[in-house]
Amino acid sequence: MARHNFETPDNVTEPPLTPNTGGVKVGEDLARRRKAATATDWKSFSSYLPEDVQRVFRSECMLAGIEVRQGLDEAVRAWLAARQAGKPAG
Repeated sequence: MARHNFETPDNVTEPPLTPNTGGVKVGEDLARRRKAATATDWKSFSSYLPEDVQRVFRSECMLAGIEVRQGLDEAVRAWLAARQAGKPAG
């Protein structure tokens, strides 16, 4: 006597799952994301922050789903814009 009945009833038009015949596409948009990440010429520089500020900054970047360099880019650009806003043009 069989323990399980795996027969499909005759009135089912399609199986509940259809096979994936397109193959696996892991990291399908990886090339696009990599190209976007390298679209800007990034230059490395070194600096120091208080440990607690660095820890919070890295955590916030992680929670936002961005790289630390992207967070630094945003922060530096915002700082520069604020400084420029306070200066006369020219």
